[in-house]
Amino acid sequence: GVLCSCKSCRCAVFVQITMMNEETIDRTPPSISLRKRPRGTGPQSQAHSSWAAQDENSEIISLITNSAENSPPKWRGRSLIIGGGGGNNDDPDEREYYYDDTNEYSFDCSFGTEEKDGIWMNRNDPPGTILAAFVWVFILYSAMTISLLAQSKHLSHILAYFYNTICVLALASHAKTMFTDPGAVPQCAVPIDAAARQMETHSMCRICKSFKPPCSHHCRICNRCVSRMDHHCPWMNNCIGATNLKSFILFLGYTWIGSALALMIFGCNYFFCNKESCEFTGVLVQLVRIMTVICVASILFTSSMLMNVTYGLMTGIGTIDRLKKKATNTTGNSAEEPISLEDVFGMKRNITWLLPIEPMLPDYDRVVGFSMPQRLLREGGENTSVC
Repeated sequence: GVLCSCKSCRCAVFVQITMMNEETIDRTPPSISLRKRPRGTGPQSQAHSSWAAQDENSEIISLITNSAENSPPKWRGRSLIIGGGGGNNDDPDEREYYYDDTNEYSFDCSFGTEEKDGIWMNRNDPPGTILAAFVWVFILYSAMTISLLAQSKHLSHILAYFYNTICVLALASHAKTMFTDPGAVPQCAVPIDAAARQMETHSMCRICKSFKPPCSHHCRICNRCVSRMDHHCPWMNNCIGATNLKSFILFLGYTWIGSALALMIFGCNYFFCNKESCEFTGVLVQLVRIMTVICVASILFTSSMLMNVTYGLMTGIGTIDRLKKKATNTTGNSAEEPISLEDVFGMKRNITWLLPIEPMLPDYDRVVGFSMPQRLLREGGENTSVC
């Protein structure tokens, strides 16, 4: 049935299709191309495949088609895994998934945080841009100092290579966090099927005038609603949300490791150097002193942020929600569930968890808390809520 009609949305109405049998699901008009999720039921799952121009759901299908055609064809997105199907096997490695490799990014060569922008970049916060640039200056300065120590034979070349590798990973993680869509909710976002079944009403953002998923917040700096938003980090010049949390955690981890390693190197040289040849001299002394201050500050900051992130993963409560609950003294009434590591780092527990690359999430719609009509039309799953 029709849930709402909002002129500010790009989709005409929200429609929920429930209790549909397989015969109804497989009847789709020729103008729509659906990619079906594997059901794990063998050949019988594809036994009912036929085209029908007239059926009991022709009006709904026509409405879906018109809504999709009226919406922009390209949306910010990524290759993703949607849902798990196939039998009752609870082993994630043996489940069957629907893989959507459609490129939904905008092809416009523009920087910004709007849906039309092809490259995500926050341009509304000049102080955040300056702080993000300072991060690169500090890390590059540290890498240069360690390289000079190795060149002057005060440090092993292997140790210098390892430290510079950590710096490269930290910079890559920072860039990935800064230029990645944190989970901005598009105008045509709709509730996922589980939320549509459990709740009769859904939140709407009074600023974006669109659906607002649970645990999402509107960022006044990015001017977008961000799914599972933790906070807006000025050092990243971006929000930390559902889709860039992995790279943010990696940045904190690599920065902490690099700072701790540098302090260990300086400490060993200070306490155990008993030869004149191993003492830092000239400009190196000043470089090491400045780097020591940077590393101490970095360890204090990253340790605090890692504790916040760990608390958020264990409780499912982000920094903004935690502060709100603390202010209203409702922390003990939380209904959130812990966030699975697979929902942050991806399904495969291998070396990709340690690299700042896009994670392959087990159920993208469930992680971000919303879906989109184009993706639902491609999926063509059972009991789907579409607009």
